[in-house]
Amino acid sequence: MKQSHALAYLRQLCCSGLGREIVIAEFLHAVSMLIPSNNNTFSGTEGNTQLKPTFHITGFDCADLFDVIPVVVADFHTPERQDRAMAWFAQHPVISDPRVMDEAFYKTDLYHLIYRKFDMHHVLWAPTQREGKSNGVLGLYRSRSQKPFNHSDQALLMRVLPYVSHALQAANDEALEYSSHGASGMLILDTQGNILYHSPEAKYLLQHARYPQLLMSVRKQDHLLAKLAQLCRDLNQIYRGRDAAPPSYCHIGPKGQFTFRAYWLDKQNSEPGSLVGMTIKHQEPITLKILRAMCNLPLSPMQREVTLLLAQGVLFEQISQRLHIKLTTVKDHADKIYTKLGIHQREALLPKLLAANI
Repeated sequence: MKQSHALAYLRQLCCSGLGREIVIAEFLHAVSMLIPSNNNTFSGTEGNTQLKPTFHITGFDCADLFDVIPVVVADFHTPERQDRAMAWFAQHPVISDPRVMDEAFYKTDLYHLIYRKFDMHHVLWAPTQREGKSNGVLGLYRSRSQKPFNHSDQALLMRVLPYVSHALQAANDEALEYSSHGASGMLILDTQGNILYHSPEAKYLLQHARYPQLLMSVRKQDHLLAKLAQLCRDLNQIYRGRDAAPPSYCHIGPKGQFTFRAYWLDKQNSEPGSLVGMTIKHQEPITLKILRAMCNLPLSPMQREVTLLLAQGVLFEQISQRLHIKLTTVKDHADKIYTKLGIHQREALLPKLLAANI
């Protein structure tokens, strides 16, 4: 992808109005189109006078280390290391050598237990700002076999960092419209909510529902698994003729919306051996799917903005007002967009974009 298109996508993503968790989770993957990197992270530091993280959003599957990461990271961020980082950031925009925080960084538990496992050797850490105060640190990583980040990479990161800060101030929108299509899988549980079997698709979706955000406080209980166990108990209560909520649950997180529904598989009672089937369906915000689809379409930056608004059902007059362009210009852009996409009317635009995103 062209650098200009990657920049345009990241900027539009951060200004999309989607909730900050969804935007940051997508950004951690998409930034690699602009700056080659992998297994990127964002560490939130809101409420801290220093840079000690209160939560993480990861761009990779960390299920195996879900309990380990918060402890190891918390142990690493001592006051002395935090002071070194803050002193460095007071004079420099990024940290490209982790030995700034600790000269023996590559001998620490953080490196050996986490960074080596995910092949995160070279780092590019940059603080995000809100009203002049740091509210997080964006981390980009490369493997040991890759070249370290250079000044060109740093300059590109500086171009998108203000947009990340902007995205962090967006509230999570509970009224988002989600795509009707999405991946699905099946779990099999006992009546107590213990998972006995899952399809490969369900395992993947369950991990994405549970692990993108890690709280740095001590984890008392897995909230999502507790909810799934409750669905099994509700199903049993319903069968016994007692009042209980319908056995379904909608979980919304950085990776989108996950809907769980429980059904009896066999005996329909709570005797030993009874099994509960639970479907899991994943849906992403339509706006996010549209933005992704436009990455590979031959549209100008202005046409991308018009396309997004057209697909969202915004009237021509409102598009004119929002983008501060003439109504005739909006209509001209629409005609050119339809021609480039091989369609003839607005009603065909959203299906075309969603199909391109699959």
